[in-house]
Order: sequence, then structure tokens, then C-alpha cells
Amino acid sequence: MKAGLFFKELTDLFFPRLCPICRQALNRGEEGICTTCLHRLPRTGYHRDPFSPMAQLFLGKVPIERCAAFFFFTSPGDARQLIHHIKYHGGKQCGSIIGEIYAHELLPSGFFDGIDALVPVPLHPSKLRHRGYNQCEWIAAGIERATGIEQCSDWLYHTRNTRSQTRKGIYDRWLDTHKAYETAPELDLSRRHILLIDDVVTTGATLLACAQALYTCGNPRISCLTLAAAQ
Repeated sequence: MKAGLFFKELTDLFFPRLCPICRQALNRGEEGICTTCLHRLPRTGYHRDPFSPMAQLFLGKVPIERCAAFFFFTSPGDARQLIHHIKYHGGKQCGSIIGEIYAHELLPSGFFDGIDALVPVPLHPSKLRHRGYNQCEWIAAGIERATGIEQCSDWLYHTRNTRSQTRKGIYDRWLDTHKAYETAPELDLSRRHILLIDDVVTTGATLLACAQALYTCGNPRISCLTLAAAQ
């Protein structure tokens, strides 16, 4: 047995890796989430429907070419527990693994065809300092591993601190995020196809604001991908 594998198994024995949903120990070959909980996540299938509820969030506002969300965000529920683990409880590695798993599921559909760059939704610097990481960058890192598409996390900036959007309605979310994002002034995205990456889409206000900022840089093509979508 190789030393690295022996050390990993010894570590798992004394400090078992747990699934963030069922809290059971992960088996050999399982990473981030157990196989049972992964298969139980309620898939959206939005990438197969150009008129999905997610796509309809942007109709008449900004042109979005493709939309995809891995699973439905239910509250309470397993999906909510997983997202909170990734977002608030240090589960950045889990976010990266789930991003990679989802990308591998999407690859046969051609969803990533023609996409030039992955752009994660940025955090405001104060939130980044408090949380210690941007979960969207880790999700994008997993997608980058699966697809080979470069992550460009310095193309978009969150310049105005906003409070949590969780309990806000559509209009209040729009007011909070409107003009909260900016791009590098010298950025030219002409003839580029950008995939915006976020953890959850609810009203679409955050992705809408990010897309509007990117559209000022040469009118690129924009698509969106999230791990979860609110029902």
C-alpha cells in the first residue's frame, strides 16, 4: 500500500470524513458528499429547456443564452443543508467537488460548447474577509477541472456591500444588487462567451446585475450556471 493512501485511510479512521447532509462517514471513493445523498438531490434538468423557469427570470431584461442549475433548493431539505455547508460552514472543498460532478453531468449535453471563460459571482471584500473564501470561486474551480475552461475571477468586482438577500422580495433584491458590480475598465469581452457561476438563483437579481456589468465590456455572450435554484 502506498504511503499516501495508508496515511489517508489512517486519517479517515480517526477523523472520518462526513457527508454534510446525512452526517455518515464517506466511503473510499466518495468525495464531498455520499453517493446516496448525491443521487437524492432533486435535479432541475434546466439545461435541457431553453424556456425553463430560470431562463424566464431574465426575459426582457438581459439576453442570456443558456441556463443551468444542478438541483432545486428546498427549505428545509437536503439541498438547503448542502448549500449552507458550502456557503457558510467552511465547505469550500465540497463546493468544488459538487461543481466538478455537475460539470461532468453536463458535458455530454454540449452545454459548455463555445464558452470561453468562467466568471464566478464575486463577494464584497468585507464579506470575503469575514467568510475567508468565495464559494462561487470554488464551485468554478471544480467546473474548470472538468471542462478545462479558464476561471477569470478578476473580471468582475462587487463594489457595494449588500445585506443578505434571503428574506427580501424581488424588487428589494434588485435595488440592493443594481449597480453593485463593476468590471475592470480596460476589459474587452467582444466576441467572448462568458459563463457566470453562482451558488443559488432565486429571483435572478444577482446574476442580472453581474450580466449587466459584463455587457458594458464589448457586448459579450453570457450564460449562467448555479448549483441550486429556488422553486
